[in-house]
Amino acid sequence: MKSSVFKLLPFLSLLQLSCSPDIQSPPAPEEVLEATLAGPSVEERFYTAKDSREALLVFDHEVEIASQRTPGKQRVEEAIDAQIWHLFGPMAAAQIPAVPKGDHQITRIQVSPKAGARGRYIIRYHHEGTIVVQRGPRTRYKVILPMNPDEIYQAGSVRRGGTVTYPCTDEHYSDEEDFWYFWNPAQPGCPLLQGRDYRVVEAFIRPIPVMTRSYPEYERLADPNGTISIHVLIGMDEPEGNKPHPSTSRDIGAETFRSLKQKLLQGGFSSRQWSRAEITALIQSRARKLPYIEEFTKRSGNHALVIRLFFGETGIDENSRAFHYFFKDAIENASVVIYDGHSGLGGYLDLPTLEAQNGFRIRLNPRKYQIYFFNSCSSYSYYNSMFFARKSSPSDRRGTKNLDILTTGLATSFDVGHETNLVLIQAIDHWASSGGRVSYQELASEIDSENLFGVNGDEDNPRR
Repeated sequence: MKSSVFKLLPFLSLLQLSCSPDIQSPPAPEEVLEATLAGPSVEERFYTAKDSREALLVFDHEVEIASQRTPGKQRVEEAIDAQIWHLFGPMAAAQIPAVPKGDHQITRIQVSPKAGARGRYIIRYHHEGTIVVQRGPRTRYKVILPMNPDEIYQAGSVRRGGTVTYPCTDEHYSDEEDFWYFWNPAQPGCPLLQGRDYRVVEAFIRPIPVMTRSYPEYERLADPNGTISIHVLIGMDEPEGNKPHPSTSRDIGAETFRSLKQKLLQGGFSSRQWSRAEITALIQSRARKLPYIEEFTKRSGNHALVIRLFFGETGIDENSRAFHYFFKDAIENASVVIYDGHSGLGGYLDLPTLEAQNGFRIRLNPRKYQIYFFNSCSSYSYYNSMFFARKSSPSDRRGTKNLDILTTGLATSFDVGHETNLVLIQAIDHWASSGGRVSYQELASEIDSENLFGVNGDEDNPRR
């Protein structure tokens, strides 16, 4: 689910940089790989997916910058950061697609003047990080990176007469701030040249073991009263020009809402619409434009399923304050949270941004078991490590014991939302009514829509 808006969020919150003052000759790539795979960064991990797997990506590379003096630490970090962001576009468009997780470490940084080019510097570095890649390669994977990320956007432009086009990126999202996500030098008409504008880097990979069998901890989803709360937040695709009520709106998100509602009613759920007073009480506001909320309830065996469906604007630059409060309430209190909408290139659910805009603090309960499903574009990169970090505690430093996160690696179409969301809901309903347990591997097979769907954090879940 694409969005043409939102500034480039700094990767530095996830980027771990270590600038060494000692200039050393880097070891051979094979030595680097051997040392890396034997080191602490390859703690025992597993990953659940249908046709993809996690892998450790290791390479040595360099980035060029223009500077009138030797760049300082901050400028060096920014240059590396900007280049690493550009992994996204070519990886997603590759014959064997992949996406970076954003947990990478950058070490062995060296800065030197570029030979024969005054005012130019070369920054060399070593990269180690996790990716999700479609199954296939087991030892090597080629990545494409711009030589100078500050200049690659203009280098990819084409001027004919008084018209400037950008054939190296998506025609609908051709702004410079979106270029890192959509660029692909293999697109027809793209003037970028290998060796001049970008380089193909032969990286080493080591696949992380695939989890053969794991299960959601169904029993722990219910509260002491036997209630399982599921919050489904459906964002509008194009709020402008579309009605805010899902029954009459032509928005694609409204179609998802209506389809899911129909399936729930057919499955024995009863429903009621929230009142304006209920909505304003939760969002602590008398905003004129409110989202639409409908609640569905069903008694299944000894448990009650309560599903809250939200429909409204979710974009950072939209009328989304109500969504921010409903999202906060969901991830703090619900057993299961499903977000189906635009990712905003990482911005729409960015916790520090939501907190800063609304003046609240989002506090996840480290003792409450939850499942989050971020059914949006590239949520594997955006909405993964950040939420586990908020869930962590001294006894669970990785934050995975009480949180499973379902993510997508690639662009995800709105028109599959109701089907993929329903798969998870039906699995929980099946357990509540009969005790039958659907594994995460079975869920992955049903949910995956060629978008690198995967399950994160299930390595400490039951395996039978």
